[in-house]
Amino acid sequence: MALQTNDFPKHGFRKKIYFTLFLLGTTLFAHSQNVNEKEKITAHKTNSTINIDGILNDPIWQKTPLTNQLCDENGQYNNTAAWFAYDADNLYAGLICKVNNTSKLNTKLLDRDNQFMLRNDWVAFCVDTYHDGIKAYAFLVDAAGNELDGSLNPPTRDLSFSFSSKWTSAIKRNQDGYTVEMKIPLENLPVRWNKDSVTMAIQIIRYDKQNNRMVQWPATKDIGKFQTIVLHGINQTHPQNLSGVNLEDRLAYKKSKIDVTTLLGRCQGGDASVMDYLLFKKRDISGAEHPRMLHYHLQTEKVNRIFENTSYFKNLNTNIDFETMLERSQTTAFIVLRNDTILNENYFNGFHKDSTFTSFSVAKSFVSTLVGLAISDGFIKSEEDKITKYLPELMKKDARFSEITIRDLLSMSSGLAYSHDGFPSDDEFTYQSPDLRSAVLEHVRISDHPGKHWLYNNYNPLLLGMILERTTGKSVAKYAEEKLWKKMGGSNASWSLDEHGFEKMESGINCKAHDYARFALLLLNKGKYNGIQVIPESWVQKATQPQERPTGYYDYLLKNNTYYNYLWWGKFRDGQENANDFFAMGNKGEYVYICPQKKLTIIRLGFEYGFTPASMSWPDMFYQFATHF
Repeated sequence: MALQTNDFPKHGFRKKIYFTLFLLGTTLFAHSQNVNEKEKITAHKTNSTINIDGILNDPIWQKTPLTNQLCDENGQYNNTAAWFAYDADNLYAGLICKVNNTSKLNTKLLDRDNQFMLRNDWVAFCVDTYHDGIKAYAFLVDAAGNELDGSLNPPTRDLSFSFSSKWTSAIKRNQDGYTVEMKIPLENLPVRWNKDSVTMAIQIIRYDKQNNRMVQWPATKDIGKFQTIVLHGINQTHPQNLSGVNLEDRLAYKKSKIDVTTLLGRCQGGDASVMDYLLFKKRDISGAEHPRMLHYHLQTEKVNRIFENTSYFKNLNTNIDFETMLERSQTTAFIVLRNDTILNENYFNGFHKDSTFTSFSVAKSFVSTLVGLAISDGFIKSEEDKITKYLPELMKKDARFSEITIRDLLSMSSGLAYSHDGFPSDDEFTYQSPDLRSAVLEHVRISDHPGKHWLYNNYNPLLLGMILERTTGKSVAKYAEEKLWKKMGGSNASWSLDEHGFEKMESGINCKAHDYARFALLLLNKGKYNGIQVIPESWVQKATQPQERPTGYYDYLLKNNTYYNYLWWGKFRDGQENANDFFAMGNKGEYVYICPQKKLTIIRLGFEYGFTPASMSWPDMFYQFATHF
C-alpha cells in the first residue's frame, strides 16, 4: 500500500517508502498531458566548474529555469523553481524552495541515507538514465542538507534502497526558504549510449511540509512520462551492471550501521536486503551427498519470445529485449524449467549459479511443508489442533488464543492483529527482533475471530516455528535438513537466525537458485522424488490448491484471479480444479512459480521487485507465459 506524505514520520524503517500523490485530479491530468506532448529538451551544458555551495550564483544558473510550474491535484504551485545542467562527467540540479516560515525548517543533521529525513521539507531530482520507464534514480536533499538516494520502481515510484551512489549537494538558507545544488557523477549511473548523444528523462519533486503538499514536474507518477532530455558529448561510463547497484558498497554501509544485539540497532541497517544473511547469525542445512541434477535443453529464444509477447512486457513500451529487462529490473536469477529440464537460465547484477540467494517470504512455503511433515510424522496430530495445545502460555495473555488452530495460522486467517504503522511496527518486531520468540509472545494480540478474514501476518509463521521446535524436539533448520532438504536432493544451505538461535520463520532460507527449483519439482511431482514420497501427496494438494472460504474472506485477491492457502499463493486455471498454478513469493521479488498443467517451473530472484507494478505482476506475467507456452 502506498504511503501518503503525512505518513512519512511514522515509517522511518519501513521496507518501502513511496512517492505518491494524494489523488490525481483533472487539472493535474491535463497538465501532465501537456507536458508530455512537448518535444525533447536539449539541456544547458557547461564547460565551467560549478561550485556546489547552494548559492546558485554560477553563470549556468542565470539561464532560464527548467521549470517553476510544479503541480499537485490542486493545480500549479509557484514556490519552487528548478534548473538542470550538465558537463561531460556530471549532472547538476539547482532548486529554489520557498516556505511560509523559515523558523519551522528542520536543522537536525542525520547520517547519510537516513530515511527519517523524509519527514522534513525536501526536494528530489529523479533521472531515468535509459529513458525506458522501467526504473529511475532519485536524489533527495532536505532543508538541513541531509541526503538520501535510491531507485524508483513503477507504478507508484516506490523508493527502494538497493541503489546508492556517490554524489554531493549543498543547501543555503535565506529569508524566503532555502536553495539547493546537486552534483551527480555520471560514472556511477547506468547510461545507454547513442552515438554522440544520450537521451534521458527527469522529474523534480518537492515535499512542502508546512503546507503538506507533494508537488512535481512533470505532473505524473509514470516514470515513462518523465520529461525527455538530451545530453551531448558526455564521457562514456562503465557501470558495474545495468541496475547501478554496487552490492559490496551496500553491504559495507549496512555493516557500518547495524547492531545485531538490539531491535533498534538491527533496524539501523535500513531496508531489508538480499545481503541480510551476511549480517544475521545462521544455522547450516547440510545438503544431500549427491544433490539432484537438473538437465539442460535450452530454448532461450523461444522462452524470451513468449515473455516478450505477454501484455506486461508490451506495456513497458520499450525497445529493449527480455533479458535486458530482467537485468534492468534488478533481477539476480531467472530460470525456466519444464519438468526437471532447464529451458532458460540466466544470472544478473553480480550474481551467478553458485551464489547464495536469500528467500524472504518464500520461506513461508517451506514452513508449510514442514508442518505437513510434522503431521505425517505424528509430532502434530492435525492442523485442526488448537495452538494453545502447544503454546499454553498464550492462554495467560488472552483466553481467545484457544480458538485459533494451526490451520488458521497456515491460512493467514488467525484473527491476530498486524499493523504496519508506527515504529517499531509489527514488521520490525517480526523481522528485526533479536529475540523473535519473546517478541512474538510479548506483542502478538487478537483483533478478530479466526477463520473469518485473510490478513497477511508474520506472527503466524513465527508461531508455527515455535510449535515445530516444541513438537519435534529439534531446531527448525535441523528438522528441515533431515525430513526435507536432503530427501529432495538439495545442496548445502542455511537458515538465518535471531540472536537466540531461533530461525527467522517468515524469511531467511539461504541457498542456491537450483535449490528453489529442486523444491518446486518436489511439489510439481506431488511430493515424490527418486521414487520416494517425501511429502504426503494429500498435503501437497491441501496446501497448494484452493479451499472453500467464507464470503468476504479475501475478495480483493479473487478479483486478481488469486487465492491463498497454506502459506502458498495460487492462480486459478479454468478446468484445472486440482491443478491450479501456485507459487511462493517473497519480498524484493523472490518467486517460485509452478504450473502443473504445463509442467513448468519459473524461478525469479532479485534485490527488488523491479519494473512491475506491485508484487502480483510477476505472477501475472508467469501465468500468461505458461498459458501460451
